[in-house]
Amino acid sequence: MAEDAPISERVVVALNVLRHDIGILELAAHLAARKQAQLIAVYVEETNLINLAELPFAIEIDRICAAERKVDLPRLMRTLRSSTEQIQQTLYRLNQRLRIDVSFRTVRGHLVSAVMSQIEQVDVVFLPKRTEPYKSGVKKKISTFPIWVVFDGSMEAKRALRMAVELAELESSRLNVALPAETEAESEALKRLALESCVQSAAAQFVSVRPLDAPNLLRSMQRTGCRLLVVKRQNGDFSKAISEIVACPVVLV
Repeated sequence: MAEDAPISERVVVALNVLRHDIGILELAAHLAARKQAQLIAVYVEETNLINLAELPFAIEIDRICAAERKVDLPRLMRTLRSSTEQIQQTLYRLNQRLRIDVSFRTVRGHLVSAVMSQIEQVDVVFLPKRTEPYKSGVKKKISTFPIWVVFDGSMEAKRALRMAVELAELESSRLNVALPAETEAESEALKRLALESCVQSAAAQFVSVRPLDAPNLLRSMQRTGCRLLVVKRQNGDFSKAISEIVACPVVLV
């Protein structure tokens, strides 16, 4: 793909009963409107959760009152239906307000692998963070935490950096750029390349992290907080791992 090609033609949001974030869906809609792109919400009915609900001995524990109750398949299916209806209603409102092309689809499987099978190379994918089930309708205050992006100098990372800048502008958020480097010289070289690749990132905060050292990156993010983490799209196992360990929504570019 040429470097000056459009970053995305479609904006995809992956959702399920534990990753049901209407705020992220709305942010993705504003990005789609800005880029004149299609917004696609993919709702994944988790195979493991449905299989668990079919077992006669499966129970769930309420984290607030510690009460135990059987995992009930009909109740789970009602919850899934209610969740998808809320998303469809939100998409309708976003379509009316922003005049964007919206689409909704339901698939069954595991969140990341199911969604990755639905996307194209030019898509941007939003993976909301895990939330408490059945409580996703509570409206939360928009975070003032910075948006983080990992920049390793590759073509894909340049696209991720440009996307992070756009999202920071949409959210009026600060931008933190993680530079995976072994030495200070390597870090400075990546910083110069980042500034050359995206002039708007001149106001960003640059943070050096050791390559492939996820705990180091997580510690840096925990110190400042994280509204979103933007990373280049890699293999499905990496995307699944990063979405599980990071306590914030992840954007794959």
